[in-house]
Amino acid sequence: MMAEGTHNDMMPEQHQEADKDIENSLEQIAHDDSANMDWAMDERLKRMIVDLQRHWLTDYHNSREKALVELTEKLHQEFLSDQQKIRADLLQQFKEELEQTRADLETKYREQLKSESAKLTERHKRELVASKKKQWCWQCENEAIYHCCWNTAYCSVECQQGHWQTHRKFCRRKKGGSGAGAPGAAGASSSAAQ
Repeated sequence: MMAEGTHNDMMPEQHQEADKDIENSLEQIAHDDSANMDWAMDERLKRMIVDLQRHWLTDYHNSREKALVELTEKLHQEFLSDQQKIRADLLQQFKEELEQTRADLETKYREQLKSESAKLTERHKRELVASKKKQWCWQCENEAIYHCCWNTAYCSVECQQGHWQTHRKFCRRKKGGSGAGAPGAAGASSSAAQ
């Protein structure tokens, strides 16, 4: 719109220059022709040619401005579509890179998890083997240091005495000798054995 206003403001100056150019060329033609053919142009024909020239120039400038506006709009649309395409391509590339990074991290963490799991399993096996080699208190399940019979052990004399009422029915030591199965006797015999 602004270009049109500028164009219209400049039109009279351009018309005047175009008119002068046309008049000069027509005078030159008329002068040359009058010298050669004695031909003279009347003022009316001259004015029609000038008006026709002015009309053509106006049409030319209007068509030119219209073409420039259309070209500008077309270039703007192409620019916007290119920007959209670039944005879509970058977004797709970012998604692919993000997916690849996620897959890499999942693989890395899966391997770390397997490694940690294998270490924990190995540690568990070692601790299980070590704990199977020990005997445990029948009363409180702490590590036993006193042994009564083949399947019964205690961590302290107190645990042995507390469990004696239940254990004496099954104790194999009491059958071996008189008083050997008494709570204090088992503790003393196992302490002496160690």
